[in-house]
Amino acid sequence: MIEPIAAALLKPGALRIAQSDVAIPRLFAYHRALAQAEAAGKTVVTSIGLADLLGHTISSTQIRKDLSALGPLGRRGQGYAIKPLIDQLALVLGLERDWRIAIAGFGFLGHAFATFLAAREERFKVAAIFDNSPSVIGQEWQGVRVEDAASLEAALARVDAQIGVIAVPAAAAQAIAGRLAQSGVRALLNFAPVSLRVRQPVIVRNIDLAGELSILTHRLSFAQGYTN
Repeated sequence: MIEPIAAALLKPGALRIAQSDVAIPRLFAYHRALAQAEAAGKTVVTSIGLADLLGHTISSTQIRKDLSALGPLGRRGQGYAIKPLIDQLALVLGLERDWRIAIAGFGFLGHAFATFLAAREERFKVAAIFDNSPSVIGQEWQGVRVEDAASLEAALARVDAQIGVIAVPAAAAQAIAGRLAQSGVRALLNFAPVSLRVRQPVIVRNIDLAGELSILTHRLSFAQGYTN
């Protein structure tokens, strides 16, 4: 018999289990893979089965270690009940509720990011979009009007966004970050290639796409023995 998650962990307002930033992307990957498995009709999965769902990008040993930190979720050789595990992961990741997002910069990157969220991540709702280009201001994206960045403060007072996405040129990123923080946004996802200076309790995550590509080029050049 599969051991259920302790009921107290699933009660509203229950104490969340702190996880390191390193572990969080793995937990999110588990949540997504399990949700897909549940949609396909599966009710139970082993750590080896979950590793297979993830394309073996994470080992079954690492999966067991990560999930053991969440509490008594399964039994050796018998696997995990998928639905309770999804619920517990959602609680830890903050995905048991919806989050409202404001996007600053609606060029190719900002538009692609919004489209990705709408297609894949139902818990993240684009509530406001800002740009300073006359050709973009006034356009509508899935019912959300692109507003002039000059009116950012007034617009954010209406929509109550918790997360800001910065997809503007590097030279404009710091000013936009400060305005978002001053308007009550408490978490920033920064795609601009510049380090931001904001005061706590504002949380900043920097996404350096070129840096990620450099990891791949490094591995291609050295780990696989490629040479010029």
